[in-house]
Amino acid sequence: MRPAYFVLLLLGISLLSTKASQADQAILIGGGYNANSSQGQIELNVKWVQSVLKKADIPVTTFFTDGDDPGFDVHYLNPPSQDKELNALDKLAEQLDPVARLFNNRVANQRRYRSHTIEDVQDGTESDTLAKALEDILTSKPDEPNLIVFNGHGNQSKTSMDKVTMELWNDTWMTAADLHSILNRSEASNRFIFTQCYSGGFHRLAYKNPEHGLELSDTTRCGFTAESAYRLAEGCSASIDTDDYRDYTTYFFAALDGYDRNGNLLPFDTDTNRDGAVSLREAHFYTLENAHSTDLPRSTSEDYLATWQPWYLKWITEKPTLQNNEYAKIFRVLAGRHDIPLSENPVKAIREKMQSYLEIDEDLKAQQSDIQSTLAEVHLELIYAAQAKWPALADPYTAMFQTMLASGEIVQVANWLREQPDYQKLVELQTQDDNIVQSLLDNERNLTQMHKMLHFRNIAKLKRQIYEYGTPEQISDYEKLVACEDKPLNSSEQPGSDKLIVNTRLTD
Repeated sequence: MRPAYFVLLLLGISLLSTKASQADQAILIGGGYNANSSQGQIELNVKWVQSVLKKADIPVTTFFTDGDDPGFDVHYLNPPSQDKELNALDKLAEQLDPVARLFNNRVANQRRYRSHTIEDVQDGTESDTLAKALEDILTSKPDEPNLIVFNGHGNQSKTSMDKVTMELWNDTWMTAADLHSILNRSEASNRFIFTQCYSGGFHRLAYKNPEHGLELSDTTRCGFTAESAYRLAEGCSASIDTDDYRDYTTYFFAALDGYDRNGNLLPFDTDTNRDGAVSLREAHFYTLENAHSTDLPRSTSEDYLATWQPWYLKWITEKPTLQNNEYAKIFRVLAGRHDIPLSENPVKAIREKMQSYLEIDEDLKAQQSDIQSTLAEVHLELIYAAQAKWPALADPYTAMFQTMLASGEIVQVANWLREQPDYQKLVELQTQDDNIVQSLLDNERNLTQMHKMLHFRNIAKLKRQIYEYGTPEQISDYEKLVACEDKPLNSSEQPGSDKLIVNTRLTD
């Protein structure tokens, strides 16, 4: 090894070894508001995000559901499978599948409960507990930047965007305004990633007044959300099959890590500006381009542009071509992927495709209505026949019903159902209904891509407009938000320094 390369390598290692001492602190919050809302996907998301943050040498303080309480706080689905050895509970569930189908409890029959398996959980997420813990963390290290990540459920506000919520353990909650008040007690910069339904309301954390207005908060705050303040987000499945996951967390943290959640290397480098570190903004743009889901994500700077636009600019005649900026690029990439011609009238083509997806949605719902109508008839006939033979089936929470369970007679009911001519028809109709539900989801994902193109075409226009019509202060505030978003996980890290030095040796 030549001496110059040896010195460069040592310098690179030295810089890497000091990275942890400069790192932001991450606050990771997750879980449902009770065991029935705390899906397996949320738990797996929190575990994966925790591992990505730790891998990046960022100290993580994790809050999840009931903390270390041994009670059940997570549920997951354990569907029948011929490829696995069944335990006693799973065997019984398969035996009783006909009864579960008869009483519309198929999903409940597959549901399992357990205590979470997340490591290093500091405490639970009940609102009072979490608020006190956040205040302690933020005030004990007033100058240390924070990254706040929430993976759970949210609720909409009927009054103002700052009243959207994080739904927390024991059926409690914290609004964006509540969190805004807590952050006001810290002088540190704060970045956030919120992935729940209606999460867009949390962009109000970046403003001095959480209810309205454009003036930014005294301390730097910016972030990313899976959705607007008015739309549901994808990502609350009880499935533990990570191949099915298409939520914002799945794409965003894969971009930061360079690997997907199953450990596979991403097909291309997400460090698009080649500065040696993937910024949160780069992860956001990777997600916008690659996630085929019902989510329409947004960043604080994008929220700023949409909030800023004066009413009269909505009515001015637009230039026929888009400004060449990063949002126009997203529009073009998605247009190419969805066969939208750019040479003619792309907006017209998008709206025509949207109409076709809306028509598909109507057709699928009509098919579903017919299936469910027939299903209801078959269902009732089987229920009446079963209850005529076993009257206790009509009262599932009675002593007589309990004797059927204890004696094993309920298994005889299941075996009898399997032999009935209408039972196979019931199974076929339920399978058809399941397929329609999946088709509706796929169609909604396709429709969202059309909305995404229109949305980011508009954001591309707004970015051009703010530089043409905005005041110097407004332009400066917008650029502050972009600069905040465009930092890597460790916001203190100088992009390019350590990785560039090591790469020089390796490629020379």
